[in-house]
Amino acid sequence: MVKVALIGAGYIGQTHISALKQVKNVQIVAIVDNLEDRGIKIAESLNAKYYKNIDELLKETDADCIDVCVPTFAHPETVIKAANAGKHVLCEKPIALTLQDADEMIKAVKANNVKAMNGLVLRFWPEYVKIKEIIESDFYGEPIHAFCERLAVTPDWQVGGWDKNEKFSGGAAVDLHIHDLDLLIWLFGRPEIVKAQGSIAPDNPKGGFSHIFTTAQFKNSKSGFAEGGWDFKGAFPFTMALRILCEKAAVEWIFRAGKNIEERSQASNIKIYNTDGSVETIEVSQSDAFFNEISYFINCIEENKPIEKATFEDGRASLEFALAAIKSAKEQSVIKL
Repeated sequence: MVKVALIGAGYIGQTHISALKQVKNVQIVAIVDNLEDRGIKIAESLNAKYYKNIDELLKETDADCIDVCVPTFAHPETVIKAANAGKHVLCEKPIALTLQDADEMIKAVKANNVKAMNGLVLRFWPEYVKIKEIIESDFYGEPIHAFCERLAVTPDWQVGGWDKNEKFSGGAAVDLHIHDLDLLIWLFGRPEIVKAQGSIAPDNPKGGFSHIFTTAQFKNSKSGFAEGGWDFKGAFPFTMALRILCEKAAVEWIFRAGKNIEERSQASNIKIYNTDGSVETIEVSQSDAFFNEISYFINCIEENKPIEKATFEDGRASLEFALAAIKSAKEQSVIKL
């Protein structure tokens, strides 16, 4: 039995709780949340203990691991405290807001010999996983270019508005766009050249880029383009898309998942457009990506296996990419990594 303490019981924390409840051999033993009424209510529903902060938790918890779902600006302190207490750590994306903080987190994890994983959930999303398998099979030849997008309405589920301030969230470029930047790294490796442009919402000048376009050049002349933004209006549905141009075909997946990915479990088939004019439809077995992600993490703890997917190093690489995009868009410059 793996005992889990969850810190941060907001929207993403409750998403993690739903997944954890479905994973075998898991017991949620503690909830930490700065909103006491909410934290106590959730803890009671799980037969877990409520703590006001991580310091109180770590004084007495026997949890094996800490699931960190606090706002991004609090990731470094929370992760380092958990690692120093000898706890394995699952930390939601993005890993941090600066590379220095990411490096300190990686250092703490290594120094304490604990397992650590960053919540780069696309690496566990069934359709993305299937497309990566298709590309790696080489059946359609080498991939040449990838296009991906992630579009949403302005988030209204965060408490305190920290996500509306670039200082605390990094803006859409770090909080949202980073998913597709990580996807491009997963497909092609670390980018060599980054060029981006973006826009800032007129009603929130402190929020950083609310919409951003990033182009990147990779080794072997591969290229990628990612679009991300959370400034759409009204009932605009959360939209994801991925198109990959290969030597012998084009692979496409488009998905619309409700306002806030609450409809993420619905099916959306992958299409493959072949050079001979034929079209293949690939059906993918549905499973919740957060369940897949957390199951993998728990399994690595149970079987004492190293974390090889969505590592903290992967999280640092995606953050480096996002920060390069922000720098490029602000300076209107080309960034070489």
